[in-house]
Amino acid sequence: MKLNINYHNLLDIINLNFNVYDPVEEFVSKKDFLSIVKNFSLLDGTFFPMPIFMDISKDFYKKSKDVKFLRLFFKSKRVCNLNIKSFYKVDKKVVGKKIFKTTDLRHPGLKKFLKSGDYFIHGKISNFNNQIMKKFNFSYPNKIKRTIKKKKLKTIVGFHTRNVPHKAHEWIHNFALTKCDGLLIQPLIGQFKKNEYKEKIIIKTNKKLVNNVYKKKNIIFALLNSYPRYAGPREALLHSIIRRNYGCSHFMLGRDHAGVGNFYAKYASQNMCKRYEKKMKISIIAFNEPYICSSCNKIVNKSCKRCFKITKKFISGTSIRKLIKKKRDIPNIYMRKSISRILNPRSII
Repeated sequence: MKLNINYHNLLDIINLNFNVYDPVEEFVSKKDFLSIVKNFSLLDGTFFPMPIFMDISKDFYKKSKDVKFLRLFFKSKRVCNLNIKSFYKVDKKVVGKKIFKTTDLRHPGLKKFLKSGDYFIHGKISNFNNQIMKKFNFSYPNKIKRTIKKKKLKTIVGFHTRNVPHKAHEWIHNFALTKCDGLLIQPLIGQFKKNEYKEKIIIKTNKKLVNNVYKKKNIIFALLNSYPRYAGPREALLHSIIRRNYGCSHFMLGRDHAGVGNFYAKYASQNMCKRYEKKMKISIIAFNEPYICSSCNKIVNKSCKRCFKITKKFISGTSIRKLIKKKRDIPNIYMRKSISRILNPRSII
């Protein structure tokens, strides 16, 4: 039986197939789903923070409830087969509150989850069509691991972003290299909200920074082709595990990693990841948000010893995008010219 899937389903299938979500290798069972939500672990006790699921409508469930496997398609292209182990339902309001820590429907992650299908499939991927990867922006974990090994980097820290790189990011990159031998700059690409950067712009600008500005053997560029869940601390745990699967020994977390609006407390993601650091088997590097010290016109993340008076000015990605949309120049203290000259109003969704 044929099932047409959406883009997020496609990304999850690809990431399951290439072990990006290891130890999860399939769309989870009901018992694992509920255990992940309640205990941050699979039913067997293995740590994992986010349920990876395939949802279907009630109508499709009625048609497919007796079949043993589905043929999955995305935009008329065969993706894989899904060997069905079971169908199930969960109380999405209860589960959604636990995952996103809110019942506020203005939360984009919760809103999307509540609109998902009535039923979920516990199933394993088979007969994956590798041809679909030819025009797909994707970094293979095994290939990145081989690169890290070839460069003889004993410690490497992962850096996650959904943005065009600005000067605060550059401060973070430099800080990272004081802690580890190498740095993996790995932007998240996938579907984004309106008024955010287009995928191709995120790739182009971060790649330019790595290849044309930094030009260092110990800085590696890769992509995480997933999608923002906006689940704050819980999603930060997932991002940490993913970086472990890409060969990182360390992962960096900023002020509001994977957050949205004011739904999560400042540094909540850092605190959560430090709590589960040993279970995730990756070291967490936490840091205070860098800002511009207007007294000495440089970026710091704590009071400058040479300054008598500190006036903090944080570099906001939102404010930079507003300047771009108004066709205004971006100050050099915010973003280097070689990056900002790439940007224009068409760079934003």
